[in-house]
Amino acid sequence: MFGTSGIRGLYGSEITPELALKIANAFSYQNLVVGRDTRTTGPVLERAAFTGAMCAGRDSISVGVVPTPVLSYATLKYKCNGIMVTASHNPPEYNGLKLISAGKEINKQEEKKVLSNYENGVKLAAWDKNGKLIPDVGITEAYTEFIFPQVDSASISKKKPKVAIDCNGAGAIITPILLRKLGCEVITLNTQEVGFQRPSEPSEKNLSALKSKVKEVGADLGLAHDGDGDRVALIDENGEFVNMDVQLSLMILHELEKKKGKVVSTVESSLIIKDAVEQGGGELIITPVGSTYVGDTLEKEGAVFGGEPAGEFIYSQGVHVPDGVLGAAKFVEIFAKKGKISELTSRFSPYPMVREKYKTTDRKAAMEKILGSISIEGEVSKVDGIRIDSEDYWLLIRPSGTEPIIRLTLEAKTKERLEEIHAEAKKLIESSV
Repeated sequence: MFGTSGIRGLYGSEITPELALKIANAFSYQNLVVGRDTRTTGPVLERAAFTGAMCAGRDSISVGVVPTPVLSYATLKYKCNGIMVTASHNPPEYNGLKLISAGKEINKQEEKKVLSNYENGVKLAAWDKNGKLIPDVGITEAYTEFIFPQVDSASISKKKPKVAIDCNGAGAIITPILLRKLGCEVITLNTQEVGFQRPSEPSEKNLSALKSKVKEVGADLGLAHDGDGDRVALIDENGEFVNMDVQLSLMILHELEKKKGKVVSTVESSLIIKDAVEQGGGELIITPVGSTYVGDTLEKEGAVFGGEPAGEFIYSQGVHVPDGVLGAAKFVEIFAKKGKISELTSRFSPYPMVREKYKTTDRKAAMEKILGSISIEGEVSKVDGIRIDSEDYWLLIRPSGTEPIIRLTLEAKTKERLEEIHAEAKKLIESSV
């Protein structure tokens, strides 16, 4: 039931109000705070989660539309569990439930506890012991105060950056306000309170309007969120999308300048991530794909920063879930202290890379077929899917934890080598899905 980041699926068939009620009930071994993104199916799932908690005898705290990092902070403020109703970057017909406790997504061990409670059936408190529904109207202000000291507001207010931001979801309620408070001139796109105005994932192909707006208004940089605001993507002052691995490398160096230490990333990270950590004097720790693994490892290892090359950044001083809101403020800080984004990112030289998705009706069967047929040479690791490392390339084939797809990531030191291995890997996957 659980994937790499909570529970996700198509609304109506895989994700239903009944499921939300039962999962909330199973997770309510303490009070429960519930938030959601702007998906049209969010309100009904949110209300089902309230019911699940209250019939278990726990209070349910409603924070409404908030980004996932804000909901995560609320679990710390109220010392309770939390459910974020979201499918993050997935299309609008999807929805899901992220389960959060003590400021981060629950780990695999706690997922088993929730599933055990779920299988035992709905817990009903006595008629006079039902929980209460408690509205909260101040959580975004509290979160703003929490992260405000984590960036150099003096440098930002002195520079007065012009920032264009495509919110497209829950980030609209906080990121523009935070940036204005920091001293930025902010131009917003897609701030409607219901639904998405573009596909949720802040990928280059989905941000054409933002790229145009940056050039139109002469912005110093552009920023974009996904539906629940746990991701942030960066556009330079020329309206060019910054490669996701370069964004992560830029943020790694920035954080290591502040404090040397360990950096956590995943098996999907490129060679330039390793280069950035070494250049910054840090130590790289690799985990399976998923923010749950990154957040857990960051805490266990006392790392200074963790991130994935999808615009997901976890800061040691923040909540330990991906935080696109704080990430947006950090990119503004980088500009204010170091100058033009295009000049900063031009110092990185990404190797040729392919990231692709292949639709499948059965991820498990497809991976079994791939594992039984693969003959690409190199050192093999099966920590998460199958990764093969060779002298001049590496590739990763893994089932998505959130969508019915197989993902391929391939990086090589030359374009010719990339094309050669890509053709072999593509043929293998297409014959297996």
